[in-house]
Amino acid sequence: MHWRVMKKFFYLIPFLFLINLYAEDNKLIGEINSYLTKEEIAYINDKKVIKVSNEFDYEPMDFSVDGIALGYSIDLLNILAKKIGIEVEYVTKPWTELLDDLYAGKIDLIHTIYKSNKREETLYFSTPYLISENYYITRKDNRKNVKLASLKNEKFGVSKGWHEENIVNQYPNVKKIYYENLKSKLEALSMGKIDIFMNDRNIANYYIKKYGYTNIKVANQVNESENEELDKYYFATLKEQSILISILNKAYMNVSIDLLNKLQDRWFGKIRNQVFNLSEQEYLDKKAKIRMCVFPKSMPVSDVNKENVEGIISDILKELYENVQLEFELIQTDSFKTTFDYLKEGKCEVLPTVEYSKKNRDKYNLTSPYLNLPYVAIGKSDKAFFSDLLELKDKTISVVSYTSLIKALKEQYPSIKIRTVNSVEEGLDLVKSGEVYAHLTLYPIARYYKAKSSYSSLKIIGRLIEPLKLSIAVIKSEPILLGIIQKSIDTIPKSKIDNIVNNWTEVKIQKVQDYSLLLKILIVIFVLILLGVWRYKILKETNEEITSINDELHKSQSELIKQKEEFEAIFRYSKDGIAILDFELRFIDFNSSYLKMLGYSPEEIKRKKFIEILSLEEKENIEMIFKEVLENGYIDNFEKVCLGKDGKRVSTNITITLMPDKSRLLLTAKDMTSTKLLESQSKLASMGEMIGNIAHQWRQPLSVITTSASGLSLKAEMLDSIKSDEVIMFSNQIIEQAQYLSKTIDDFRNFIREDLNYSEISVKEALLNAIAIARVAIKSNYITVVEDIQDDLTIIGNKNELGQAFINIINNAKDKLKEISEKEQKRYIFISTKSVDKNTLEVKILDNGRGIEEKIINRIFEPYFTTKHQSIGTGLGLSMSDKIIRERHKGLIHVYNEEFEYHKKKYKGAAFIISLSKNNILQ
Repeated sequence: MHWRVMKKFFYLIPFLFLINLYAEDNKLIGEINSYLTKEEIAYINDKKVIKVSNEFDYEPMDFSVDGIALGYSIDLLNILAKKIGIEVEYVTKPWTELLDDLYAGKIDLIHTIYKSNKREETLYFSTPYLISENYYITRKDNRKNVKLASLKNEKFGVSKGWHEENIVNQYPNVKKIYYENLKSKLEALSMGKIDIFMNDRNIANYYIKKYGYTNIKVANQVNESENEELDKYYFATLKEQSILISILNKAYMNVSIDLLNKLQDRWFGKIRNQVFNLSEQEYLDKKAKIRMCVFPKSMPVSDVNKENVEGIISDILKELYENVQLEFELIQTDSFKTTFDYLKEGKCEVLPTVEYSKKNRDKYNLTSPYLNLPYVAIGKSDKAFFSDLLELKDKTISVVSYTSLIKALKEQYPSIKIRTVNSVEEGLDLVKSGEVYAHLTLYPIARYYKAKSSYSSLKIIGRLIEPLKLSIAVIKSEPILLGIIQKSIDTIPKSKIDNIVNNWTEVKIQKVQDYSLLLKILIVIFVLILLGVWRYKILKETNEEITSINDELHKSQSELIKQKEEFEAIFRYSKDGIAILDFELRFIDFNSSYLKMLGYSPEEIKRKKFIEILSLEEKENIEMIFKEVLENGYIDNFEKVCLGKDGKRVSTNITITLMPDKSRLLLTAKDMTSTKLLESQSKLASMGEMIGNIAHQWRQPLSVITTSASGLSLKAEMLDSIKSDEVIMFSNQIIEQAQYLSKTIDDFRNFIREDLNYSEISVKEALLNAIAIARVAIKSNYITVVEDIQDDLTIIGNKNELGQAFINIINNAKDKLKEISEKEQKRYIFISTKSVDKNTLEVKILDNGRGIEEKIINRIFEPYFTTKHQSIGTGLGLSMSDKIIRERHKGLIHVYNEEFEYHKKKYKGAAFIISLSKNNILQ
């Protein structure tokens, strides 16, 4: 009896699979209506039923059994139809007749179709819903990677009129044998009549699994240049029925990735790439397991418990075994030092968590980094959050010994005291006791220990900018093993690694608490199976669990849809221009703000590449910019002049980011044309004020020159004897004053020069030049400048730009002091420099103008913000200074009100602090 019940259950499995797929997705019916236009909803309500193509025998994509349409495309279309609330009537015919019916309007939709230029003249295509590559299909006893150019006596199976025939025809040395279809080629390959053929790997894998070809495998990918196109499958309608494609595209975009993966697994199976070459496979065949050490007591990254690896590394190793069947033998160690010693001595061959650095690359072979983990500081809950380690000057922090972080901290932050500890627990105990201010460790480790009750009173109080990049280290004597490990780690998607890290960082502690409940459930299930009479209860509990899982899936899908909706809203309605580019810099998509900025229509900009809309002078370094994006993942805040429609020049501030799929680029552009104009106007205003100052400066020198020249002329007219001493005296006076006039002209010319080259400059020299330019305006307003400019620093920057930033701050102080009567108090501006360390200089500009109102002090660096009348200021001066210092010189600037005493009198004023670094790393 039990066997008959189980047999019926197994027959129900495929049916239940499809029911579950529909159940998972049916909850989004109705929600799709929020994405459809009124015209699309009206089309569905009016149409009700669509006629769709169905072939007889194109397995596993589209075929028919006993009049029932089956296949991957059929299942997908049924899900989409269910989602949008429309019925499907399948019309089963040969392919050529189905195409004729589509052109004649007898059916509404065709699927599993390739796109071509000729077909695009009449048909309207959807986005591709399946993409696959061509692979070589061989017998399992063939251990070589296949290349057409190296084939000599091998027999190659082809089908007349298929794409593979065009590829093989390029190689006359290949012996072709023709077969009618894929199944006949598989039979011939299995029986040894041919040695090789090529096919879509998904379809080949389906046939191999379905018909039980145990001696056949999917080998390496077809990489010949003739195989330039991936197989892409589309839905298509006549152009006048394009609204149906629009509806299907929107429905497809709202199908969960998990559901698509289940569909592909059902029809094509889980396909593993053949990642190793022949020499690597031979190496693994000879080596049963790879000796590996891991760092102990480093949870949740790694630890050893009863000869088993735990933590993030444990899940990474499971993925490696799942993907490429890579097995490791654990060599246990009891400390960081012992682990490194074992690796150095060759007792273990692999260490999976080693920092990617030059020092380690000299010692070991390293894979490319696969984990990027940020450093954070853990402190007591009453400690304030810090944004820069410089804020911890003279404080003591703890760090686990044998980590590279110690050396970096000592070099970059010599003012911080470092105490090494043997474990994270020891460091956190020191924090709790107050012996150290904070403990530095990796973010996952911090979250892991913070979740424990003994450390729940601690919190994360800061974060380091540079993350720790972790690679897998392999001993130098095993170069082949490095290639094996690198290829193996490359099989794990970055998203999977991120999920593993997140699982251990966020929820692993809670999982520990569920073991007792899980044990009870297992005992109950075991008892119910033994008793049998509790079968109904088991089924009921299973159904409840399925409902709960479906609810969770629905919740996850809702969150994904919400995130997608938010992204689309940002993309479509952002005031900044946003565009998506491919790697050839062609425009894939763009928002209306980007079109409005440049003045192009969607059709016009689709015909252009991004480089084509740049002005001629902006094209030189564009390749270097995009190379940096591919290496670092992004580049932000660089300025380019773009050419809009009809040659309109548009100044833009651009950020480019590599999108998560690593095949597209996200470009955001802010129109800076009006800002640039206002900046120019602000500088012209400064120039106007300087010209007035120069005119005032020149009065006395011109008076001296006139007096000296007039004196000589008068003596000559009166025929008085002119002594040589007098001539020399008058001449020296004229020369001295002329040189003074020349210097003021040089200062003015340097100020207005548009020199955007960045080179080594002296901060002190830029500051003194700024003071010299502003001096007359300062003196004319009876302001005394008190200078304490001793320390200096050489940085990479632009002297004129930096000087402009200083002048704007000095002018701001001057304008504030003008509001105070001389009778009330004397007017002072204090300018000083101070070395913070050997690589950092601090410039301080302080006035006694009674400070800035607290309610506006946090806004003074905002563009266009000013408390002056519009005839006096534009509100761009301090904003320009902030931009020049932060963005262009990678420094820091902040302002606060300071009370101080000078010449036994108390004053209050605004203090501007500018910090500049030799290495441009402050930001």
